Amino acid sequence: MDIQSVGDIICNEIRQRILEGVYTSGERLNADELARELKTSKTPVREALNRLESEGLVSFKPRVGWSVSALTIEEFIDFLEIQYALRYFITENIMPCIDDIDFGLLRSINQKIPQLLAKRSFFEVIQQNDLFHMTIFSAHPNKLLLRKLEETDAIVRLQRVRFFEQEKESVPSLTEDAFSQHLEILDAFERRDAEAINNVSKKHQESILRAYKLIRIQL
Repeated sequence: MDIQSVGDIICNEIRQRILEGVYTSGERLNADELARELKTSKTPVREALNRLESEGLVSFKPRVGWSVSALTIEEFIDFLEIQYALRYFITENIMPCIDDIDFGLLRSINQKIPQLLAKRSFFEVIQQNDLFHMTIFSAHPNKLLLRKLEETDAIVRLQRVRFFEQEKESVPSLTEDAFSQHLEILDAFERRDAEAINNVSKKHQESILRAYKLIRIQL
């Protein structure tokens, strides 16, 4: 196995641990410890951390080292606005690809959200929410655009866990609203109503932005 393949494996493993919440936002990442744990040398670990820094998942500070990214609320809102722009652009251009969307799968994904909310499995709720949207957006042919959206979703998902307590205190219905708003989105898609698709999708994304801007004021 060449060094590039090892680097890819190490990078994917660390990325997956971050996205699954094994390493939490702000947690220190020691390259030596990771190398021992992953049974590899320090070089591919450091290369992996550099790659993950370019994705926004980790950060490096001199004399401090590596850590899982911890955005300020202002930085987080900036990423939410990027996510909103990407999602809305794809939504506006998804109609020619609508027959490639699996509506049965979307309903199945959405049905899991209330169950996870009841268990207060918040990270899994966010994962299902992102999966719902990406199941729609994956029908779009621009794979570069989709990859950029996936990277942005990963950063937003990671940071939303950090702000969960503020979110639940400030806007307690935000996550509960996702289920009903998804149903509206599904209904619009199934009716092939382009105007309704744009309107309900915009309302859904803007409700998230408004909620976090409220949190920013209250922090």
